[in-house]
Amino acid sequence: MTHLSAIVAASDPMQHVLPHEIFRVGPFSFTNHMLMLLISSGLMLLIFPALARRSAALSTGQRPTAPSGFLNFFETIMDFLRKEVVRPSLHEHTDRFLPYLWTLFFFILFNNLLGMIPLEAISSAVFGKQHLFGTATAGLSVTAGLAVISFIVFHGAGVLEQYRHAIAHDKSSGTAIATCVPAYLATMVPAIPGIIGKVLFFPMLALEFVLSFVKPFALAIRLFANMLAGHVVLASLLALAPAIRHLSDAGVALPAVLGCAALSCLELFVAFLQAYIFVFLTSMFIGAAVSPDH
Repeated sequence: MTHLSAIVAASDPMQHVLPHEIFRVGPFSFTNHMLMLLISSGLMLLIFPALARRSAALSTGQRPTAPSGFLNFFETIMDFLRKEVVRPSLHEHTDRFLPYLWTLFFFILFNNLLGMIPLEAISSAVFGKQHLFGTATAGLSVTAGLAVISFIVFHGAGVLEQYRHAIAHDKSSGTAIATCVPAYLATMVPAIPGIIGKVLFFPMLALEFVLSFVKPFALAIRLFANMLAGHVVLASLLALAPAIRHLSDAGVALPAVLGCAALSCLELFVAFLQAYIFVFLTSMFIGAAVSPDH
C-alpha cells in the first residue's frame, strides 16, 4: 500500500502528494520529487545495462538459451511496445525512436511504482523526517517536463525528416535548412484540393499550431491527474481511520481495509496503464510528424 502510516499520521493527507523541499542551495530548491527522479534514474542505470550484458551473453554463447526471470519480464514488455505500440505508428521509423520511447516508458513506470512503496514510513522511522520521498509523477512540474521533452522530440523529428527529404532530392544543405521548417508546417495541414484548400490553409495552420501545444499539455495533465487521483482517494479513505476505529464492532473496519487494498491494486494497474498511454500517444505524435502521409 501507499505510505499508509504516513498518510494516517499526517494532519493534512494532501501533504503526501505535494512536493516538499529537502534542502536549498542558493535559489535552487531540491525537493522530494527530484530525489525520486534521481532514484528512478539510478535504478535504470543499474538494471538495464546489466540486463543488456546478460542478454548479449545468452545470445552469443556457444549454446544460446532463452531469457528467464527479470530479463524475460523486461524483454516481454519491450517487445510488446515495439510490435504493438510503436511500429503501428512509426512503421519504418520504429527503430530510430525505440530507445527514447523505451526509456520514457520505464522511467515513468519506475516513478509510478516507487510511489507505491511505503518509503515515507521508512524515512520517518529511520531518518526521523517526513516527506522525504513521494510520487514524482503526481507532481505537475515533473509530468510537464516529460511532456516538454516529448514536444521537442516529435516536432524536432518532423523538421529533421523534412531536412532529410530535401537533401534526398538533391537540394543544397543551405536550402534544406531554410525550407525544412516551412515544409514541416505545411505537412501539419490536411491536403484539401481546389480553391477551398487555399482559402482554409492559413486558418487550419493556425489551428494545428495551437493543437501542437495542446498535445503535450494533454500528456502532462493525464499522467499527473491519474497518479494524483489514486493517492488522494486513498488518503480520503484513510482519513476515516479514527471513526473506523470506534465503529469496528459494527463491521466498518474490514470493508474499509479491503477497499484500501483494492484501491492499491487499482493503483498498480494505473501505474502500468499511464506509462503505456504516455508512450502510445507520444509514438502517435512522432508518427504524425515524420510520416504525415500515414
